[in-house]
Amino acid sequence: MSGFIDEFFKRVEKKFKELEDSMKQIIESALNEIRMEKLETPYFAESVEPLYTMKNLGDRLVIHVDIPYCSEGNIDVLFEDNKMRIRAALKSKLDVSEWSERYRGIKVKEYNLVISLPFKPQPDKVKTRVKRGVLEVIVYK
Repeated sequence: MSGFIDEFFKRVEKKFKELEDSMKQIIESALNEIRMEKLETPYFAESVEPLYTMKNLGDRLVIHVDIPYCSEGNIDVLFEDNKMRIRAALKSKLDVSEWSERYRGIKVKEYNLVISLPFKPQPDKVKTRVKRGVLEVIVYK
């Protein structure tokens, strides 16, 4: 009789272990999604997405981002997996209601951009510089 009970508890323990492993995978997947959502550009914020161009030159990507009215010390370039996030604070709030009636009363205080790159960059091989309101980011492969 004790052999039957031991076998029963071994099976129950095995099922609990499988359930625990499955739950760990689900939780890790959910946490990864939350981390990626943090990188995305917020929809309702005091920020605007700047224009940019990206050129693949074989051994590197060259990205130019238009960020007028920013000072060089207020620019952050961050990497997570194959995404690059650029946040740049403006010198003062910019009233975008002049652009269109649609934006009446809206003032922005920063640029916020997330770019998906075709590869996972190495942050130590990235060069940045700002010249006349344009941020140049060189990402080496």
